[in-house]
Amino acid sequence: MRKVSILGVGLGAIVDIVSSFLLGAPFAFFVSSRADMSHLQPEQISAAVKAAIHSNVPLFAAQTAMGLIGSMLGGLVAAGLANREEILNGTLSSFLCVILGVVLIALGKDSNPLWLQILMLTSSPVFACLGGALVRRHRRNRLVPA
Repeated sequence: MRKVSILGVGLGAIVDIVSSFLLGAPFAFFVSSRADMSHLQPEQISAAVKAAIHSNVPLFAAQTAMGLIGSMLGGLVAAGLANREEILNGTLSSFLCVILGVVLIALGKDSNPLWLQILMLTSSPVFACLGGALVRRHRRNRLVPA
């Protein structure tokens, strides 16, 4: 039997990216509603919102937490669909997030300090693994007679 579920990992990766975006979007909407950005060109608004979020530590931490919750959801989906090797499949679901992070760092598009970049790159697989571990624990508890 194969250990890795391509379908589970692929769908988990998509859930990771999409849910991270959806969970983080309200923070961008909040910042853009609070700041006067009417004088900015459309291509400048994204950079201004990003700068505003990064300058507010609690807001940045909350948005980062939403991204990590997205990774955990991706791990849950991957492990649930895999129906085997839940921790492995859950962890692998973060591959898209990690690749995207590495590309952004390589292109110099990530303005965070290097220590924070590395922390964020390693946190995504850890939270995806946690999602897989939760599915594994749930399945094991369900199989144990009361």
